[in-house]
Amino acid sequence: MALDPENFSSDKQRELYDYWLKIKGNRLMPSRADMDPLDIPHLLSSIWMADVIAGDEIKLKVRLFGTDLVNAFNLEGTSQELANISFTGDIVKRLTTLVNTRTGYYCKVDFPVDSEDFRFYSTLSLPMSSDNETVDIILSLLDLIP
Repeated sequence: MALDPENFSSDKQRELYDYWLKIKGNRLMPSRADMDPLDIPHLLSSIWMADVIAGDEIKLKVRLFGTDLVNAFNLEGTSQELANISFTGDIVKRLTTLVNTRTGYYCKVDFPVDSEDFRFYSTLSLPMSSDNETVDIILSLLDLIP
């Protein structure tokens, strides 16, 4: 099923999706080399990226965890293996499906940690590939919802 930006909960997600489409061009997925953070500096605080570590079982390691996310989750996720973070079981399942299907997704879910500030978050997660075949990085933008 194709992503519909009309369903996204934030303009930032729509902007990231448009940017991803632009840098991928006619390919299935853009590569990390196609992305210039200077093109989207106002989005970076809400972005997180994961490296896909291939093997018998897919492993995901957080490459970047934006400052808005560090503050909201009270967690510095950078360089951590995603499966080792207590609340990421469903996230790992969704991202594993993304890796296997090479298809981005959008969803809105309950906020996974106790918070007085947020009840939900939505996420737009998009595949990236250095060879246009295998997903090696996942680019995500979270919208934190009170």
